[in-house]
Amino acid sequence: MSNRLFLLDKNYILKQAQKDQRASLQLRLMEIVKEGYFLVYNPLRLPDTTSEQVRLFQTTELDVFDELYDILAGIYRYQIGDNQLELLFDGSSHYDKYVTDWTEAFCAYAQELCTKKNFILAALELTVFRSPEKRIELAQNRMKVAIFEHFELKVYKHKGIQAYKSKSA
Repeated sequence: MSNRLFLLDKNYILKQAQKDQRASLQLRLMEIVKEGYFLVYNPLRLPDTTSEQVRLFQTTELDVFDELYDILAGIYRYQIGDNQLELLFDGSSHYDKYVTDWTEAFCAYAQELCTKKNFILAALELTVFRSPEKRIELAQNRMKVAIFEHFELKVYKHKGIQAYKSKSA
C-alpha cells in the first residue's frame, strides 16, 4: 500500500524508521482513539456500559490499523516533500531524527483525526466493538475516507497520492 501512495519515495531511512515504529504507534493510536471517544461522546466521563468497554479495552492485535498506518506514513512522506538529508549537529543519527519526527507527526495526525466522529466510530468498530459477523473492510474504508477528506488528498492508481484538484481552477 505505501508504495502505491508515494511512488517515487527513495528515503529508505525514513521508511525504515516508520516500519520500526509501526507496533508502538498503532498501540498509541488506540489510546488516542479512546481519548477521542471520551472527548467527543462522553466529555464528563460519566460511567456507562459503552464507556467502560472503551476504557477497559486492551489489545495487542492491531493489524486492522496496518493500512491506516501505511496511509498516514505515505501522507507524511508526501507532506515533508524533499528527501534530502539535513546536517545534524547534535550528534544524533538521521534514523533517530526520523523516528522522533515521525512519532510526533503520527500522534498529531491521530489527534486531529480523533476529533471526527466517523473516524472514532470506525476505529472502535474495528477494535472494541469488533464482531465476527461485521465486515471490517467497511469500517476501514470509512477511516480511509475520513483521512483523505481531512488531508484533502486522493490516491490515484498510477500517480500515487495527490492533492485534490480545485473545482474553481
